[in-house]
Amino acid sequence: MKNNNQYLTALPLLGMSRFIAMFLLLCSLSAQATAPRINAGLFGEETKADVVGYQSRPMAANTKSESALTVEIVTEAFNAAGKSVVVDILPSNQLAKYALVNNDAIALIGIHGDLTGQESSQYRVVTFYLRVTPLGEEPISLIFSKKNSRGDELHQAFTEGLQKIIKSGKYMEILEKHLGKGHVPTDYERRLRRSNPSLK
Repeated sequence: MKNNNQYLTALPLLGMSRFIAMFLLLCSLSAQATAPRINAGLFGEETKADVVGYQSRPMAANTKSESALTVEIVTEAFNAAGKSVVVDILPSNQLAKYALVNNDAIALIGIHGDLTGQESSQYRVVTFYLRVTPLGEEPISLIFSKKNSRGDELHQAFTEGLQKIIKSGKYMEILEKHLGKGHVPTDYERRLRRSNPSLK
């Protein structure tokens, strides 16, 4: 009989603990977040890229990625023209193209296939590297937006700078650094000029 009395006195406590648990659960569901929202401004001044590119495959097991090669050529060409630009490599070509089309970037490191035929008229294209593929050579270009106010300025600077680094030998130096000595075809410069009439 004594055991039954202990059981009966415990029932109200069980009911009360369930009520408290449900009350606390409901309170937590209606709670508002009070922590500050995280944004880029919390980590310092946000830097906007002038030029965007996207990740590309490694050229071979023992070489750096093609992205590193193309970024170095672009950076050196702008430096030779006295311009300093911010280059950002994004994880996909869709993100990089979106940045260009949305006017968040002035230029895109890409291929002609990144633009549709209709879009091509809205951009200036400067071919600066020839990628070797199983189907032949594929031109890699810097695609400048005509809509961006700095597009003309950077297009002209890049074209001049590219000519300067080709003439000085710096361009071939960069290719040999990434591709390896003896892996750059002897007529490479002539083929590059043929792909890019703006190079003299």
